[in-house]
Amino acid sequence: MVMSPVLELETPLPTTNRQKVLELRESNPTLAAVRIAEILNITRERVRQILKKEGLPTHIPRHYGFCAVCSQDMPATRTRYCSAECRTAATRVTITCTFCGNSKTLRQSAYNAQVKRGYKHMYCSVKCRQRGNWAFRDK
Repeated sequence: MVMSPVLELETPLPTTNRQKVLELRESNPTLAAVRIAEILNITRERVRQILKKEGLPTHIPRHYGFCAVCSQDMPATRTRYCSAECRTAATRVTITCTFCGNSKTLRQSAYNAQVKRGYKHMYCSVKCRQRGNWAFRDK
């Protein structure tokens, strides 16, 4: 049996915990210190000390996704929209009054209820609805 010669690697393998921590952080900057500690089987405090001494960030903030309306980063306290304004904008529908042509903003749920009831026309006010019912009546 012929043994192949040992090939020299271009980069030497890290030998100390410091080198291993720095290599892991360099290869994956979003890897948390806790995960690095688990991989290397050392304490997370030691990983924090090494990162701090090297001037690297010890805390990587989590990413919670993007807002469905404005595409900004989401804070941890929100689930779908970044603010109340974005939630309001996403849950409103703008309609055009069938009678007078003015625009009106409705809640999505109110609009869906009118569609479900089979309303053929959408009105901006009670006054337009009363006039429109007479105008669009089947004769």
